Amino acid sequence: MWIALEGIDTSGKSTQVSLLKPLFTGAIFSLEPGGTALGAHVRRVALHHPFSPQTQFLLFLADRALHLEEVIKPNLNQLIISDRSLISGLAYSSYELERAWELHCAHGLDLLPDMVLLLKLDPHTLEARLRAKNPDGIELKGVDFLKGVQERLEQACALLGVRTELIDASKSVEEVHKIVLEKIYALRAL
Repeated sequence: MWIALEGIDTSGKSTQVSLLKPLFTGAIFSLEPGGTALGAHVRRVALHHPFSPQTQFLLFLADRALHLEEVIKPNLNQLIISDRSLISGLAYSSYELERAWELHCAHGLDLLPDMVLLLKLDPHTLEARLRAKNPDGIELKGVDFLKGVQERLEQACALLGVRTELIDASKSVEEVHKIVLEKIYALRAL
């Protein structure tokens, strides 16, 4: 079973994943990009160097192919919890969602999570969280960019027909964690 936590930068995905690790010690935890040696390098480079949108998309597509091959497919019989997935790959892309999905499919990268937990921020909380941190290359694109990506995350989930649970990430870390756990336990009970 594969569960992907999705959301824009500062939505709390990584925080929630770190809270889940001690509770699901037998699970496979992954990060995309960054869940493989190549992915970790791609992530560092892409976040701090000004590549064209097409180059960045192709770098992340290559990482996604390796990530599926090395991490996801061999472990589908276990619980996999990932910090991002191809949903983010589509949403952050400069391509139209349908075109980005076609490019994934053309390369056999069409394996979908069983469930997406989409952490959604209201604009006020997003602005406050961005002001409170040292922004990376993506976050420097600003609030309007991230609000657009948040809309595209929802649109990508709808386009792919993947089971999606929207979670208000503006709540406290503890409240969000409780909801995340409820959603995971409900899926596992099916």
